[in-house]
Amino acid sequence: MRVVSRLGQIVLSGLDWLGGLTSMALTIARVGPRRPWGVDDIAAQMVHQGVRSLPIATFMSLFIGMILAWQFGYALKDFGATMALGDASSLALVRELVPTLVALTVGSKMAAGMTAELGSMKVTEQIDAVAALGADPIKKLAWPRVVAATFAQPLLVVWGNVIALLGGMLIGEWVFGVPAGYFYETYIEELAPLDYVSSLVKGTVFGMLVGLIGCYQGFNTKFGTEAVGASTTETVVAISICIIIADFYLTMVFS
Repeated sequence: MRVVSRLGQIVLSGLDWLGGLTSMALTIARVGPRRPWGVDDIAAQMVHQGVRSLPIATFMSLFIGMILAWQFGYALKDFGATMALGDASSLALVRELVPTLVALTVGSKMAAGMTAELGSMKVTEQIDAVAALGADPIKKLAWPRVVAATFAQPLLVVWGNVIALLGGMLIGEWVFGVPAGYFYETYIEELAPLDYVSSLVKGTVFGMLVGLIGCYQGFNTKFGTEAVGASTTETVVAISICIIIADFYLTMVFS
């Protein structure tokens, strides 16, 4: 009975969390598009979340491309088909690995930063002060972050696809003797427009999840010295689970 009771508590808490997240998403969709749109705040968040995430996105994407090309290269070498390295790498990188791994790393960083910032404001009652001054905290604090994350993530995915291509070209040229120009041509020829759309849609959905979860966890941080750390940890776990589940369903849709 204790096991059943514990399982029920986990299911109910998960449903409660999903309900709160959905409620915040609907509130943001209702109050966000109203004027003023907060363009300056959105631009500042784009710089904070997107531009400052370029180094880690570049690093991750470069090694994703190099590692995948290395693995495929040795697999193809047994069949004497290393010249097909570009074809083999393209779909896996553009459709799956780049958008998903960039979201899991850069997205977790972005969401954890939002949660820590908003959680600190919640603990120090700054969010209550914003409401006391007559401003809507959701409009002022959550809307710019969600919009910035939704736009920044697909842009980082586009940049990551380019860097991953370069990483694969380097391994193909230096390790397996595949000319960089030939690798590029076969890489591009294998991709269809739907593959690029799939990558961008995944990046956009992942970015929206990053913004929503980061803001929701920040707004629901409990009071206390350990609350901000606990909320940030829960954010990273929630981001990882939600992105994997969303990637599964989006892959089914585009397949």
